[in-house]
Amino acid sequence: MPELTVYVSDYTLAETMDVEQEILTQIDAKLDLAQCRTEDEVAATIGDPDAIITQWAPLTRGILEKLTKCKCICRNGVGVDNIDLEACKDLGIAVLNVPAYCVQDVADHAATLALACARRLQPTIDAVRGGTWGEEPILDARRLDQLTFGVLGLGRIGRASAARAKPFFKQVIGFDAFMDAKEVENVDEVKGSLEDLLAEADVITLHVPGTEETTKMMNAERFAQMKQGAILVNTCRGVVVDTDALVDALASGHLGGAGLDVHDPEPLPEDHPLRSFPNVIITPHVAYYSIEAVLQARRETAENITLFFQGKEPISRLI
Repeated sequence: MPELTVYVSDYTLAETMDVEQEILTQIDAKLDLAQCRTEDEVAATIGDPDAIITQWAPLTRGILEKLTKCKCICRNGVGVDNIDLEACKDLGIAVLNVPAYCVQDVADHAATLALACARRLQPTIDAVRGGTWGEEPILDARRLDQLTFGVLGLGRIGRASAARAKPFFKQVIGFDAFMDAKEVENVDEVKGSLEDLLAEADVITLHVPGTEETTKMMNAERFAQMKQGAILVNTCRGVVVDTDALVDALASGHLGGAGLDVHDPEPLPEDHPLRSFPNVIITPHVAYYSIEAVLQARRETAENITLFFQGKEPISRLI
């Protein structure tokens, strides 16, 4: 009989968890699979596991306080905003994640959205599909090498996005409230404030975590500080952007477009006004995805837990 039980709150990366199970046999652990979306569903299925793998389902203090054996939680992804970190600290539960698995994939997606918005691809494609043939949708496009690309958040993905933008744009600038560095690889200039970044960038891509401090940090005031006609790209977390304020900024014409992979709410309702703007490109929170990235996430999630129970240093431990 397996010695350890690893509860899986939810899972969409593959149809089976054979890759994870094979790795976890090293510590004589078995997977207890669930597909939960709400706190009540987690509470009804969690039992009393030794470890937890989670993707999106909420792991709240109320749930965690009822567990007697849980030693660690691993998010099979980067962000951990679905986990009550303070409760984990209080209860002595380690929190692990896999921060490197989709760095290049998200950076590729952010750069793709930025270029597509700048070159007005969405309205141009829509026009052709609607039977129109001409340059009207792209008449306000500018040369990329005359534009400034701004990166908000200079972690792994932010720096990778800067690297992808550098060959196309006049300059790449960045800002990170939690970084004191004067120089960052692939960034021409690190600005001293968010206000400076917003005022100078023609395209701004967001790469900050979804926390209480960053919730709706891109709001009406921030949009007003951006250049007329600037483009916003978001591939980090939907809550970072005040969606209503974004709609207003687009409707007024102050913003020239947006490329959005993450949303608040998510999924974006079918009748949401953001869907009606021809200069907005919407993708359904898929920036992380590639065949290679998914396999890496699966392996590193299981390896994290295996290393932890072997008394070794996990790939990434947050708590």
